[in-house]
Amino acid sequence: MNSDYLELLKEQFNQRIDFHEKRPGITQLIAPFYYEDGDMLDIFYEESPEKTKIRITDYGMSLMHLSYTYDLDTPNKERIFQNIISENGLKEQNGNIYIDVDPKHLYQMSLQFVQAIAKISSMRQFRREVVQSLFYEMLEEFIYDNLNKYNIVKNVQPLPDRDDLEVDFSLEAGKKPIYLFGVKDVPKARLTTICCLEFQKARLPFRSFVIHQEFETLPKKDRSRLTSAADKQFIDLEDFKKNAEQFIEREIA
Repeated sequence: MNSDYLELLKEQFNQRIDFHEKRPGITQLIAPFYYEDGDMLDIFYEESPEKTKIRITDYGMSLMHLSYTYDLDTPNKERIFQNIISENGLKEQNGNIYIDVDPKHLYQMSLQFVQAIAKISSMRQFRREVVQSLFYEMLEEFIYDNLNKYNIVKNVQPLPDRDDLEVDFSLEAGKKPIYLFGVKDVPKARLTTICCLEFQKARLPFRSFVIHQEFETLPKKDRSRLTSAADKQFIDLEDFKKNAEQFIEREIA
């Protein structure tokens, strides 16, 4: 690897970094970037298979560090990890995270790589935030994987002249359909309340189930209004996963 690129990179970092040759052709970045346990991030430079580019890589060390306290042992965790990889333009192969860059972009991409690795190493801390962003996706995944026998229909508008009142999922269960609403925030809670009340006003035959991302985070007045309007509420996704079929079967009986 051309040492001129590394010297330029050192200048761009205001001489706050250094390099260590791990073995011929592989250079480690020595810089004040750390995993959450205090160890320095493992970042290396080598010649890319595309001869005109430089590969920035971690040689699988980031996932190894993460595994000390947090395993990517579910589809949702793996999805979060892959989202971070794709959002930062990186690639991953057998745990090795890398990107091939043009030498003139080495500084910018080094910073981006550092930020991505730091984010991956902190997945245990920010998992709650990321999982919340996937709430509707996770809800849909569970419904189609586990409740498919109830003939799921997505995005139903029970009142033909009110396309603003939409049900997330309708299940055929017994004499009345069950309308499922995912509620992640205050606006969705209020819209769900309006939907339930308008459907009741129109005398539609249905039962309403509300699945919250986190019931207790809603303001008290919104919790009260929704509790009055809906037939059944699940305080979070785990509650729904655990008890949904039992309640549906009771509706059918």
